[in-house]
Amino acid sequence: MPRIHFHLSPRHWWRRHLHIPLTLGLAFLVLATQWDWDLYVSSALFHLEGGVNAWPLRYWWLTDKVLHTGGRDLVVLASVLLLALTLTGMVNPRLKPYLRGFFYLLCSVAISVLLVRWGKSLTQVNCPWDLALFGGQYPHVSFPASMAGPGYGGQCFPGGHSSGAFAWVALYYFAVVYFPRWRWRMLASVLAVGALFSLTQELRGAHFLTHDITSLLLSWLVATLLYPLFWRRGFKADTAIAGAETVITD
Repeated sequence: MPRIHFHLSPRHWWRRHLHIPLTLGLAFLVLATQWDWDLYVSSALFHLEGGVNAWPLRYWWLTDKVLHTGGRDLVVLASVLLLALTLTGMVNPRLKPYLRGFFYLLCSVAISVLLVRWGKSLTQVNCPWDLALFGGQYPHVSFPASMAGPGYGGQCFPGGHSSGAFAWVALYYFAVVYFPRWRWRMLASVLAVGALFSLTQELRGAHFLTHDITSLLLSWLVATLLYPLFWRRGFKADTAIAGAETVITD
């Protein structure tokens, strides 16, 4: 097994992986809410589509059947595959070294998706297609004002469809431990799929921009906070020698 050189202190690791992403994410959400970026972006998309009383792409075959329904099915398939790998790893010697990583992925993905689901019920934010501005029946009440207002029973914040992809940002940390060379490719792939899912729902009028950014931020926080719990030396693992692919054991 190749030796690993440790260069980052825990403080620096947390700064790079938690403090900076959290600060940037929250700053974006605050500014977006303060300056109504959601309405600006969604209004631009709505008029670009030629919408008058509804979102023309809401039921279009590509956005609805392929990218929405098909994307959801892909996430379910990936989850079933991960569960199968986890169960197999419990008895298969070849997969056993990855078992802790499989459990980490299961926990991170599940917690991220459940947090988003709980957030939807708590925030009561409506989808763009429900708003009078876009042919719906409700006034626009953004978070956190939606929690103190009359409550229109919206279930759209954070973004659920995009969270199905963004929850897999945990693959970055999985790769840090097992396949260091692939960590950035893993992260880029997940972000690309999540961005596609986000754009799909925003084109359909299902979500605002901040809904999907919030899903990404929540998923990254869950993955980051769980990582050192599964690997006690986890915050040092991403300083492995370039080109080394190694399994870290405690």
